Amino acid sequence: MIDDKSSSQPLLTWLLVIGGAMVVLAFYLGYVLLNRNNLKPARVEATTVALIATQIATLQPTSLPPTRFATVTPSPVPLPSSCAMLKQQQPNAADGEYTIYLQGKTAVTLYCHNMATNPQEYLTLPATASGSNFSLISYPEGAIVTQYEKVRLNPSTLIVDPTDMTFAMLADSFGGYNTISGEQLAIYPVARSDFAQATGCNRNQLDAPLGRANIDLTGTPFILDSTISFSSLGGEVSETVSEISEDGEVMNLAVNGRCGIIQPSSPIQLVYQQP
Repeated sequence: MIDDKSSSQPLLTWLLVIGGAMVVLAFYLGYVLLNRNNLKPARVEATTVALIATQIATLQPTSLPPTRFATVTPSPVPLPSSCAMLKQQQPNAADGEYTIYLQGKTAVTLYCHNMATNPQEYLTLPATASGSNFSLISYPEGAIVTQYEKVRLNPSTLIVDPTDMTFAMLADSFGGYNTISGEQLAIYPVARSDFAQATGCNRNQLDAPLGRANIDLTGTPFILDSTISFSSLGGEVSETVSEISEDGEVMNLAVNGRCGIIQPSSPIQLVYQQP
């Protein structure tokens, strides 16, 4: 907004200058009329010019300091705490691994999926390549094995969604089990298992293999929360096993029954492990 008072000051000053010059000019004319017979024109002119110059110099406006505007400091861009936030900051970002900041400050690497539509976060599980992170349904004749390459992870709560099978795959082979796969799966009502869910269907055969499940967080910056609990359900449940390693990186479950299931009864809560 322009200050009316400050903008009118230069105009007022110049009006004073012009007025002063007119006074000097009037004085000069009077002086010439009164002394035209005594002074030579050249001398009168020189004297008058000197007087006018002196008056104008006296009335010159004082230069005003330049106007200074406050410098606006741009707000820092917040660190992305979700894949959706990262997409807003990087509109061209495609699906892939990105640095996401837990609570806006702790950097972790998560996989951003569905970046073109509905961005979602997944935790990549490196140990899966060596046969870990599986959920196994056992039968006397074989097993159906679901392995998880990535799991859905809420970056705000660090809770895993065990029902998300976006990056789940059926194993063609699995050590110690005759794997059921391909067209054989058509006769089984359940062909995939939730993450961290073990199912054992012994069909009353005492030597039937156990149903098993495994979580292995090796290679990630997370461990399992020590307060995680487990429950079993189903028919004739027997031989339940639930173990978590001392470092909190590995969990193993096992069960049998007709058909018996064991799984976490509390949320699969992860904890960030400071490097």
